[in-house]
Amino acid sequence: MMKHAPQLERSRDRTSRSTVSPHGRFVTVLTALVLLVSVLRLTPLATGCYFAVYLVANLMLLIDLLDLLLRRFFLRQHTRSAQGHDCPTSVPLDVGRFTDAQIRLHVKPYAFLVSVHNLADQMEDFVEEMLPLRERMWIIDDASTDDTAASLQRAGFRCEEGTWSRKKPGAIRQLLRGLGPDVETILVMDPDCRLADVTMLESLERRIFEFQRSGMAAMVPRFRISDPGVLSAMQALEYDVTFSVLRKSLGDHCVTSGLSLYRRAALESVLERHDLSVYAEDLENAVILLSDKERIYYDERLVFETASKRTWRDLFSQRVGWYFGLLHVYVTQHRRLRSFWCRDPSRAYQFLVYTGAFAILLHPLRLLMLLVLLLSTLNGLDFVLGLDLIPDGPLTDPTHFLVAYLQFTAFMLILLFTSIRRKERMRMAPAVPVFFFYQLALVIPTTFGYLNWLSLRFLGRRVFRDHFDSPETNGAALASP
Repeated sequence: MMKHAPQLERSRDRTSRSTVSPHGRFVTVLTALVLLVSVLRLTPLATGCYFAVYLVANLMLLIDLLDLLLRRFFLRQHTRSAQGHDCPTSVPLDVGRFTDAQIRLHVKPYAFLVSVHNLADQMEDFVEEMLPLRERMWIIDDASTDDTAASLQRAGFRCEEGTWSRKKPGAIRQLLRGLGPDVETILVMDPDCRLADVTMLESLERRIFEFQRSGMAAMVPRFRISDPGVLSAMQALEYDVTFSVLRKSLGDHCVTSGLSLYRRAALESVLERHDLSVYAEDLENAVILLSDKERIYYDERLVFETASKRTWRDLFSQRVGWYFGLLHVYVTQHRRLRSFWCRDPSRAYQFLVYTGAFAILLHPLRLLMLLVLLLSTLNGLDFVLGLDLIPDGPLTDPTHFLVAYLQFTAFMLILLFTSIRRKERMRMAPAVPVFFFYQLALVIPTTFGYLNWLSLRFLGRRVFRDHFDSPETNGAALASP
């Protein structure tokens, strides 16, 4: 076996070589802490009532800084191999060394499952992107009103026609029931996702083979966004930080994405207990699997691209759906989520502290943060224009906005250079100066997502009807990073 080692080394993905070192992320934490302490020492907000307002105004930075500290600790715990080296997966994999020929011989049957709806306008791009995977792809048309199914069948794809809309979870379950019993591994895909590079085809089967030998229930690949534009760059920066820091720090209890690899038996078991809602369906998959003591890992070597939201309207609707789904899953799966408290600290932090406390319970403080920053901005303009309409006070101090912006932007700049791959930094750099405003703006659709859930629960209707609630919804449109 050892004589094949050089060939194995040559076949490893280039992406794994560009993994950011733990030292780089440790520098991030130290620098951000020094920055925070320096500003606290230099600003008069550090005493009395001003200090409380300062904490509210800098809520985003404080939460992200605390989160980064804890993620760095968990990352070092989870990704150090027995030899003391970093690994490209969220937990070290010990699956043996195999040549490409041996992998082709021993890999178990696998399939790609896709739910589509009304793809006529994107048919040409879809066929071109999915053509390399056609032989192992099964598609279900989720009650399209155009000729999606016929077009795919003419292009040589297996496509089952659905007569009524099941949404993505129900459509995938339907596909699984008709799949041959020999298929043991399933890659659930979204129609707007594609392999980031055709060279990934060479390593795709190797990643699938490693997953099969790992015995775990699911594997999450890395997503990236390569669309042009500042709005796309902000989403790309958000996705990259999410995967390089958050996902990788989770060890063997990662959260699945809209595109994930599953052991077939595990996926079938999940979908039999799933409520089949398209909202946060991937998070619900992960919660059910992890409550069954299954394991899910992240592999940064397998990279897929996904389409960004090109307009603020589409982005707003997407995030309303995401946070509606988050609250929906948190309420419906609360018994399973509570069981994570008795597991390892990393799992308790991710699902109970980070998700339950930071994302949901502290959201009213985010609204208060918006109010403080708005009053600070208006008072600053009032001072510059000499209008003297807004009284000075702890809530209206003009320095709140300036300090919050400078600290958060410096924090993101550090993350750019320590957590983002070198070749992608230039494309994402324009997003850093405006990322503070992007994060502030996302508080609004998050609020509407939570209000939608509360309004639907207690009043029977939504405050805002996102397009995922529409009959024309694509079953995969809610894929989250």
